[in-house]
Amino acid sequence: MTSRWRLVGRDQELELLRAALTDTDTHGVVLCGAAGVGKTRLATELLEHAADQGCATRWVAGARGIVDVPFGAFAHLLPSHTDASTDPLDVVSRTGTELHRGCGDRPVVLGVDDAHLLDEASAALTYLLASGAHAFVVATVRQDEYLPDAIGSLSKDGLAKRIELPALSRIEVGRLLGTVLSGQLDTATQHRLWEASEGNALFLHELVLIGLDRGSLAERAGVWSWIGELACSDRLIELVEDRLAELSGPQRAALEVLAVGEPLPPPMFSSIVGPEMLRQLHSNGLLTIQRDGPRSAVRVTHPLHAETVRVGLGTLRRRTIYRRLADALAGLGGRRRQDVLRASLWRLEGGGPADPALLVAGAQRAQVCSDHRLAERLARAAIEEGGGADAEVVLAEALYRQARYDEAYLVTLNRLPAGAAAPTVTAWARVTSSIFFWGFGDVDRAEEIIRGAGQALGPGPERDLLTAHQAILAYLHGRPQDAWTTVEPLLARESADDQVTAVARIAAVLALAGLGRCDAALRVAEEGVQAGVQLVEECPQVVGDLLAMRVYACWLAGRYRQMDELATAAYQHVVAQQAHDLHGLWAMLLGRAALAAGQPATARQRLREACALLRQGDPGGLLPWALSGAALAAALLGDADNAQQALVDQRRSQLPAVRVFEWEVVLAQAWTADAQGEHSTARGLACRAADIAAAAGLRSAELEALHDAVRLGEIRVAPRLADVAGAVDSVLAPVFAAHAAALVAGDGAALDRCATRFAELGTPLLAAETAGEAAEQYHRSGRPAARLAALGRCRVWASDCEGAQTPSLRRAGAPPALDSLTTREREIAELAARGLARREIAERLALSVRTVANHLNHIYAKTGISGRAELALLTGPRDNGAPAAPLIAESRSVLGWPAHPLGQGPAVFGGDAPLPRRPGGAGGSAHRGIGGQRVAQQPDEAGPGTVPVA
Repeated sequence: MTSRWRLVGRDQELELLRAALTDTDTHGVVLCGAAGVGKTRLATELLEHAADQGCATRWVAGARGIVDVPFGAFAHLLPSHTDASTDPLDVVSRTGTELHRGCGDRPVVLGVDDAHLLDEASAALTYLLASGAHAFVVATVRQDEYLPDAIGSLSKDGLAKRIELPALSRIEVGRLLGTVLSGQLDTATQHRLWEASEGNALFLHELVLIGLDRGSLAERAGVWSWIGELACSDRLIELVEDRLAELSGPQRAALEVLAVGEPLPPPMFSSIVGPEMLRQLHSNGLLTIQRDGPRSAVRVTHPLHAETVRVGLGTLRRRTIYRRLADALAGLGGRRRQDVLRASLWRLEGGGPADPALLVAGAQRAQVCSDHRLAERLARAAIEEGGGADAEVVLAEALYRQARYDEAYLVTLNRLPAGAAAPTVTAWARVTSSIFFWGFGDVDRAEEIIRGAGQALGPGPERDLLTAHQAILAYLHGRPQDAWTTVEPLLARESADDQVTAVARIAAVLALAGLGRCDAALRVAEEGVQAGVQLVEECPQVVGDLLAMRVYACWLAGRYRQMDELATAAYQHVVAQQAHDLHGLWAMLLGRAALAAGQPATARQRLREACALLRQGDPGGLLPWALSGAALAAALLGDADNAQQALVDQRRSQLPAVRVFEWEVVLAQAWTADAQGEHSTARGLACRAADIAAAAGLRSAELEALHDAVRLGEIRVAPRLADVAGAVDSVLAPVFAAHAAALVAGDGAALDRCATRFAELGTPLLAAETAGEAAEQYHRSGRPAARLAALGRCRVWASDCEGAQTPSLRRAGAPPALDSLTTREREIAELAARGLARREIAERLALSVRTVANHLNHIYAKTGISGRAELALLTGPRDNGAPAAPLIAESRSVLGWPAHPLGQGPAVFGGDAPLPRRPGGAGGSAHRGIGGQRVAQQPDEAGPGTVPVA
């Protein structure tokens, strides 16, 4: 990382400065902003620009140490023997001469940094230099600071333009950090650093330096993230302490209380420090009063001010403050749920004995807030104070949530706590079964624990809660029908317990969506989210899960726009609330939404972030699913290497008990095979993914896998796809079936109608592919005008797909000579064009060398070319870049191609928007494919009524 950061987010201000520099009616600019906002950097940038334009530049700076020295800032520029008694006009004349010495006729630009710290003589000199056109003045002043009259008059008298510099926005901070760190930054870290620095470039710079130095800010799995608490460096503390230096002792003490306890209700803060002190700190701009839900809350104005104050506190002072805070909270009642957590933590931090019941309640609340380390700490303290089984169960869950399964198991000891109340037994059974399911992969033991606890409990809401939990495990194990059979009775009788109803709805949404009853799943999810409002305070995790299930149902129902809207809003919320457990979940769902909509580059970025976050903490076992999505995104971009690596990582992280997404892993393998040129392997794997989904009863997944098989060229599954589409109430189901049927029939007009419908449903990638297929059929039926129109629509839709590469898009606009080749011949032609020898091709495709040679002879005969050099031109470029213009021109001359209707030649969409292709191998019959799966043999020739595929 360079010491000087790239200037980001100041384009508008820089344009204003450059315009002022050339404005003959303007003699300067005054840059005004808070300390550290980037005034000096922007002034330096303008002086460098002026130097590039042929101007001479000079620099002076005000400072507190010389504020009483006449002309102190200009000492290095003034003629000798100049003092305060010298005639001002004479000083200006002689200084102007000195400024221009050695400059010839070049104009002079004078930078005056920290002009608010100039002595009166220097300020007057600055004004006179500007007014006399001796120099163009670029002055920086700090916001809310006293200005010498002469500096204030620069803008008041119209000599200089005043430009206010605001703090950087969150987006600008993200852009800056992405540039500085030369990589992707996760959204949560971006938000934390923006919030901590409040967009102040200097503070941000120092935070990044200390994060890098301590290892808190590091690149993990290709994504930069900050783990742990934010910290202040010595330099940052010095910068902030400069702002706090003028505080009186009582003011500093009051600010310490607020820094330790924030946010605090105004009455509580007043009860500790007094109402007059609250007014003083507020008038000095050191605290702010914000809305905290339905109530007001007092905070230190700048987050780094609070951190700096906390860093400077000794142990005894901290304990004293914590005890005062706990006493004040007790005096006000402290009845809110969040007050329980604060009361327990403050009592613990204050030292001395604490009520074990309060510590357990605080640990439970910390668990609800996804702060599992704090929950662990409070639970251990409660156990030391005699908290009993309740404390042990909370400790076990805190350890389980941190993926410390062995430790959690030792706490639960795999047995019901003797004499515990029903809620404790229920909590014990849920966490212990989760340890066995996610941690040890023992599904039978997990279900046995739930059944045993249910028998011990007897009828009631506690047993119902365990039954709903059991249904969720059944679904994740790949048994959606069992999940629905288990949870349906709970849903039918609508338990009076809100939490039971909410968890039952989570299980029901999963089961219904997986079984293809997507409309019912969406209805249950929407009812759950609406009813869950009253659970937000008590069980925010459950409400978040309900919203996630609604997004999941939108995905399987084909409602991708709604999916993206819900996921975007939820992710922004969890980032702002720092709900760390949910970051990875919602980043993954955002990536899933982009993937479903055909935006693989956006999907890859989101899913890369999700994988990095889930590697830090993944209590729901979502990492393997995120990795399969990342493999899909990379494969759709033609990046077979990264797709393969994601699949390797997926296999390493796969949880044996979670089998519901096995079909998609195989589907990701299929698209990876396609990216490598193994097209027959890809088709076989896609069909296998559909078989896996069908065996599990996952009808929605079977539908998607079958349609992907069609997209990969296996249109013989069209009848089966039509049957499944009739059983799945996704909005895409009838379009999938119509698409496959139109391909079988070779009906270009029907394909055109499907493409339009795909676009209406928010799937531009499917629309582009189908429009390209329509163009193929129009070409075969001798309708050139219709072909050109379809290719035009294909290009428009593909422009929204971020460079996606699929078989249909690779074929769109390809040379007509390729149409004469069979599926196998095209596969061999691509491999030969990539430079593979006949023996290598034979090994890849499980063919004999003689068969490969015969196919190549047929290819040459059909296309009229004589060798591999021309074959490479025929099949087009296969790398990740745009085709080179010389290659395109040469290919036209060699093969006699007509001018491309949409551009320059063999690129998919011409020279303006090519869809690049990636080198790789071709798949074969009856051999091991991606991941070692056996792939069924594919015929060399396409069957009757089929469309040749790549």
